[in-house]
Amino acid sequence: MADMQCGRDGLLTLGTVLTARLCHDLSGPLHGLSAALAESGEDAEALALAQEAAAALRARLALLRAAWGTPAALAAGELRRLGQGLPQAHRLRLELAGPVAAEALPAPVARLLLNALLLGAESLPRGGALELAGEARRRVTLGIAGPGAAWPAGLEALLANPGAALAAARQPRRMQASLLSLFAAEAGARVRLRPGAGPATMLLDLAAGGG
Repeated sequence: MADMQCGRDGLLTLGTVLTARLCHDLSGPLHGLSAALAESGEDAEALALAQEAAAALRARLALLRAAWGTPAALAAGELRRLGQGLPQAHRLRLELAGPVAAEALPAPVARLLLNALLLGAESLPRGGALELAGEARRRVTLGIAGPGAAWPAGLEALLANPGAALAAARQPRRMQASLLSLFAAEAGARVRLRPGAGPATMLLDLAAGGG
């Protein structure tokens, strides 16, 4: 009974943090849209800015709905389209290589890859490139490159321990790393980091049990 209560409390906390994070992510585009509309009038430049902000908001909502909402399969090419909703998308370059660039993605895999991309975008504070490569039904790698590129501190520990990830989800700045770990556990996948010359490459073993 106590375990059930702890689990429920953890899920409620996660839901609360998730809501706060969602509001934070949408506040920037919403503010830009509101300000532009307030000043638009006959001003074509202000109206164009409003339209740009609205497009960014729609793209962000589509991405977060797919990444955090009820899992849904993605048709081929949808991964690239949803990537347009990443934070600071105008400063990011999403590169897809290998079969994952043209594959239809099963629901659990789609959600896992989208959350990996969200974490990758967070790990590029001044923009850069995200490179996703591999076969979505087996193994995919995610590399990040750019000024100040670095995965969050303690990421490996969270990926290895879903219990620790749930506890860490109470901290908004660690929420995305925690979600990735929890969704990986739910999908029966294994996510880990492979050190390299620059930031480590993320390995996502997507076959049942992680392989």
